[in-house]
Amino acid sequence: MDYSKLNEITVKSQEELDMIPVEFKGRIYIEFGTAWDPAVVKNKYGRYVVARDNSSVVAMDNSSVVARDNSSVVAWDNSSVVAMDNSSVVAMDNSSVVARDNSSVVAWDNSSVVAMDNSSVVAMDNSSVVARDN
Repeated sequence: MDYSKLNEITVKSQEELDMIPVEFKGRIYIEFGTAWDPAVVKNKYGRYVVARDNSSVVAMDNSSVVARDNSSVVAWDNSSVVAMDNSSVVAMDNSSVVARDNSSVVAWDNSSVVAMDNSSVVAMDNSSVVARDN
């Protein structure tokens, strides 16, 4: 597959995700992964990766993931996450999180969290939190 000619790609397996070169500049959509067997984003690409359709994702090594459609993300190693539509997030190691629409967030190790719309937040170790609505 010639990734240089693609503006976006949807992956449905870890093997497909792992084949995408780090130099890929388009949008990557993840449509796989469960809480017991999550998709693992190991690279930082030109654009953030989007988890959708109830996918569960672990973001590693400074990768960036946006969770949509009831997806969940665990972010490690300075990863950043935006969680929407009832998504849940665990952010560690200086990760940044924005959670909306009844999302639940746990953040530690100097993480920063913005939580809105009935979100629950646990923030530890010098974390900064802005929480609104219940």
